[in-house]
Amino acid sequence: MRKRSVGLGARLYLAALVGVALLAFLDRGAAATPAATPAGKVTFLAGEASRKAGGKTQKLAIGAPVFEGDVLETARRTRLEVKLADQSVVRLGPASRAVMQAARFGSTVEDRKVSAKLVVGQVWANVAKAIGGEARFEVQTENAVAGVRGTTFRVDAARDRSVVVKVYSGTVAVAAGPIPRPDHAGGDEQKPTQRKQIAGPQEVSREQWEKIVTSMMQVKVSADGKPSEPEQFAMAESGGDEWEAWNRERDAKAQ
Repeated sequence: MRKRSVGLGARLYLAALVGVALLAFLDRGAAATPAATPAGKVTFLAGEASRKAGGKTQKLAIGAPVFEGDVLETARRTRLEVKLADQSVVRLGPASRAVMQAARFGSTVEDRKVSAKLVVGQVWANVAKAIGGEARFEVQTENAVAGVRGTTFRVDAARDRSVVVKVYSGTVAVAAGPIPRPDHAGGDEQKPTQRKQIAGPQEVSREQWEKIVTSMMQVKVSADGKPSEPEQFAMAESGGDEWEAWNRERDAKAQ
């Protein structure tokens, strides 16, 4: 009986050792599994901001990573700056919410695909220049999408779904209304044809729903998705637009 007890105890001890070794192996394997690559990181934060992902909310701090799929939110009187992997900069103003829908970067800046949806609030984008290839950088709202390759612009989205797009340098293509939006940089999505059928018998050309906006021009999109013609705007006077002044100051320091 004693020999049997010793044999059973030895087997149990051996099984325990195997279990511990297996757990250690699994832990090492999990640690070796590469984490998701961040789309960028927080480089400025004044106030409170958070990122939501997978049903969890995490407060942001300077240096915190931001990932594709994150929902970024800022509190009132908050300013948030995120520098992306391609050195582009995206800033959110107070009481803003944006979704980082796509953030994919290849070996060169020409291979990027960045798409952010501004639900409400203000976003300022200083986009790293791309020469060609499959580069794509756009900011979407409920009623408009601004697509660029290298420029500085802002998008203001009101709660009534009206939108203002202001271009400070470069060129932005702004599409609005219910017609399918164009692929501004030759992505994988199917490009629209030159003419599209909308509600009713009237056909409209692409030029009627896509506006090309150049430096110091703006386009306003109404709550029902109708864009204005591009028009000139002037820099705000001192104290007239703190959001504009602060972003221009940040851009100047980055140069």
